[in-house]
Parts: sequence; structure tokens; C-alpha cells
Amino acid sequence: MAETVKERAEVVYGVEGGAEEDSNEGHTMGEHFWIPKRLKDRHRALLLATKADWDSRTIGQLKCRLCPRAGFGTWEDFKRHCDAMEAHPLCIHFCERCGDFFARADSLKRHKKSMPDRCIKVTSGMAKVKRKETTRLHEEFKGRLERCLRTGEEIGKPFAVIIRELFPDSSKKGCREQQGRGKS
Repeated sequence: MAETVKERAEVVYGVEGGAEEDSNEGHTMGEHFWIPKRLKDRHRALLLATKADWDSRTIGQLKCRLCPRAGFGTWEDFKRHCDAMEAHPLCIHFCERCGDFFARADSLKRHKKSMPDRCIKVTSGMAKVKRKETTRLHEEFKGRLERCLRTGEEIGKPFAVIIRELFPDSSKKGCREQQGRGKS
């Protein structure tokens, strides 16, 4: 007789009635990951999961609804992606020199360390315009993303694609997870 994931969890982790499931956040059950009870709404909404996955509180693969080609080996990797992917960043950082945005502080640091020619050529006035418009569009995007994740409607273009189309002379490059997502 095959044992269920819950029965297996009780044996392996000493879990009874699911009371300790959050402590198993990093653990897998064979080919499945536990879905943590305390997963933030944003992470929950971005998780590519079926109703059956939610019902069983396990998932076979950690994947992002917006970047399905990206897979993750841990919940921490998945959560970092959800918060810091340029396609759907939670927060953005700016290069003061060129006004380009970065979803990750380490990417901005790397950009500043080896400034591309395109960055150096941007006027301070243009950088200010880019920062202001990017901030405005980011707030709009976060609102649309939250609504679409809640209602199930199509989100449209990733944030980075919107900005790249608006500022095509940016020093930023594309991202492999966004390939093919720029069309709406």
C-alpha cells in the first residue's frame, strides 16, 4: 500500500495534523515540495500551482506563473525571484548616473563598477526623467500585477519590457526568463 505525503511526513518529520509543516519549508518529499503555510500573498500568487497542489499542500516543481521557464530548487530561491526579478520587481533601485532601474542591489553595484558607455553618455536631465517615469510605471505595474494575480486576468508585458520599449537606448540587456513574454 502506497503511503500518502502526509503519512510520510508524519514518519519522517514527526508532523501530526500539519501543525509543524512550516518548519519543513526547505524539505522535499521525494519529488515534491511542501507549500509553506506562511507564504506571503505575493509569493502565493506568483506560484504556478494547481488547485490539487494547494489542496495537498505540496507541489512538484517550484515555478513562477510569469516566468515559467525558470525553475527553482528551494523556496528561498523562488521567493528571491518573486521579489527581485526585473519582469516583476517588488522594489527597484536606480543608477544615479543614467537613471536605469535594477531589481537587485547587487546588479546596480555591478553596473556602477563597470559603467557601460551608454550609461556615461546619458545627460543628468534625461536620467531624472527616466527615474521619474520608471517609478510611475513601476507603481502602475505593481497595482496591475496585484489585481491580475488576484483575478486571473492576463498581466501583459513584463515590467522590464515596458521600460526597455520606452527607453530603448538603455544600457540594460534583456533577461532570458522574459524571452517571448514581451508580447501581449
